[in-house]
Amino acid sequence: MQPHDTEDPIARAFGYPYPRHPGPVLFDPATGAHEAHVVDIGPEREHAVAGLARPLPARAVAVRVAGQTIEIDDAVALVAAGSNGSTVQLARKYRERRSARPTLIAPATVRGAVSVYSAHITSYGSVPATMHGAGGASADLHVLLLPAEELAHINATESLGVNYVLAAPHGTAATIEAVTLSRPLAYVSKRGALSIDGSPSLLAGTGGRDAGYPAADQREMMARVQRHVGDAGALEEFVRAMIADRQRRLAVTALLAETAEPWMLEEDEIVGDGTQA
Repeated sequence: MQPHDTEDPIARAFGYPYPRHPGPVLFDPATGAHEAHVVDIGPEREHAVAGLARPLPARAVAVRVAGQTIEIDDAVALVAAGSNGSTVQLARKYRERRSARPTLIAPATVRGAVSVYSAHITSYGSVPATMHGAGGASADLHVLLLPAEELAHINATESLGVNYVLAAPHGTAATIEAVTLSRPLAYVSKRGALSIDGSPSLLAGTGGRDAGYPAADQREMMARVQRHVGDAGALEEFVRAMIADRQRRLAVTALLAETAEPWMLEEDEIVGDGTQA
């Protein structure tokens, strides 16, 4: 039996978005997370990415880990609105890709967008995150600088085209230490931000209060969803039902989508929607 087979599904659901490191870490699928020092983030250059309609900005990144300099060529910048900022979640996503090249996960100040809850339920019973436009606001998030060839894998784990589009929104930027990256990639919910209480809700611990939205943790958000759909049972049993019953989960998601607040992206801001060959 694999270790993840014994994982408590309720703990996983309520644990979202999972612990984030306070400083930069290099995530190696084969060996785990390693504290890192960012040596250099190079200038942008266009790089063609399989499965996407147009080239993306990529950079050469150098980090220092345990006295050794490691380079990531053609790294693309991806804002982690939720669990992608946690090595716990990345370890789940890379169980079958342990030979993949490492990814830098770095704390960042993101401007022009904040992390809020999306109007859908995941297969593991959580209300996940989405980036949401908020001009003049900033958020304390993490940015992945990952090898460009790994973007297709991450897109697949996000159900690109079903739950999210991959976007490079105008007016957004991410600052990692002293380097500012304009228009970093971000996953944006196709349904929109969960707004069952009249406005989006920020993920607790991600900043963004200057957007004017309240913050909530995962348990609180799931309880709000349960009340919204009229389920009066125990919250843990509701979560178990979301995990076990796909049709019921989709029905709840449809109800959440009715009150969602979408981020109305322009066509040129959408990098991938799951339809590209």
